[in-house]
Amino acid sequence: MPTLTQRLQTAPTPMAGLALGISSLGWSWESFAPLGGSAQLAGAITAAVLLLILGAKFVLHPRLLVADLAHPVVGSVVPTFAMALMVVSKAAGEWLMPAVGVTLWLVAVALHLSFLVAFIVHRARAFELHHMVPAWFVPPVGIIVADVAFPGISALHPLAIGLLYLGMGLYAILLPVMVYRLIFADEIPDPAKPTIAIMAAPASLSLAGYLTVVETPSPLLIALLGGIAVLMTLIIYLAFFKLLRLPYSPGYAAFTFPMVIGATALAKTAGWMQTHGFSAHDVAIVHGMATLEVIVASVIVGYVALRYLGFYLHGWRAGALTRTV
Repeated sequence: MPTLTQRLQTAPTPMAGLALGISSLGWSWESFAPLGGSAQLAGAITAAVLLLILGAKFVLHPRLLVADLAHPVVGSVVPTFAMALMVVSKAAGEWLMPAVGVTLWLVAVALHLSFLVAFIVHRARAFELHHMVPAWFVPPVGIIVADVAFPGISALHPLAIGLLYLGMGLYAILLPVMVYRLIFADEIPDPAKPTIAIMAAPASLSLAGYLTVVETPSPLLIALLGGIAVLMTLIIYLAFFKLLRLPYSPGYAAFTFPMVIGATALAKTAGWMQTHGFSAHDVAIVHGMATLEVIVASVIVGYVALRYLGFYLHGWRAGALTRTV
């Protein structure tokens, strides 16, 4: 039988993306039902367990983290560890004490920025257009999760604003390059194709972060980001007819967070519209779209979690798991 240390080596780094999806889903449901924070807490606890597994893996086997950061695909999903920690920090601040939440938030921000620098350095050293996959949005744009999970400390508000505009600026730069790559470069290989779902996340994440930390948001920017977010989510819904037929891989985790953050962004938009005098009919339409998206997100997250659980429980028992992308 393999030892615990050996089993930890097989924990796939993309599992951090699943932790992010689960924790975000629990939090998102609080906007749709009177759950009293129980969904947020359950999601945060589940995510924390997954993060502890990956954290132990990297502490005991740091060479695996170094190898992951150098990989053109896995290196781009490593920051989901920090993003999930940001969401967990929000629950920790509410259920334990605010100081714990703020500390975890700051640690997660520092981790994410470190991963971003490492990603840029590695990709600049060996850049090839065909290496680009939609997961490359995660290191530069994923930092906006810090805004969605912002602990509300006034002294940290300038940092939150800076992180928001950093992420949105990098998204604006990277988006046309990514579109060019998807059209004119080689087809994305099957193991990395699940990352196509990440195309739905940046606009929704930018919108959610913008509505969270900006005191007087621009209606024009809300409309622009909201339109892009809904369009990209719809495109990925259609893409799921093919993506879900791909052979199982840890990369399935890429299906989760983009669906959840879309629902969160629309829920925040509906809330903003309600407080700014929009008609009840218009608010109801946006809230209805958000409700549909959170239901779809719940199905997707549940499906991916079950696939992970079934595959890895079997693999760990057999001691036959190998490291996969």
